[in-house]
Amino acid sequence: MKKTILLTLLVATIVINLAAWGVDYYSSVYIALPFRIALILGITAIAAIFSGAAALVNAAEQETPANAPRDDAKQKDAGPE
Repeated sequence: MKKTILLTLLVATIVINLAAWGVDYYSSVYIALPFRIALILGITAIAAIFSGAAALVNAAEQETPANAPRDDAKQKDAGPE
């Protein structure tokens, strides 16, 4: 998950700065640095939330119900009751 967050931070930094440069170049409207930083951190926070949710869903899919039959040595050796 840490790699996902760092990759998102890197990609968001590049994309936001390129977009700000494009807006400044083509329309002569300067996007201030604090606004850029806020956008980058917002995108990174949203990515952290979604990657954490995906990790929780994957962990929940791997769990087995408490009443599911298990195949362990205790049940094999128990014999008829």
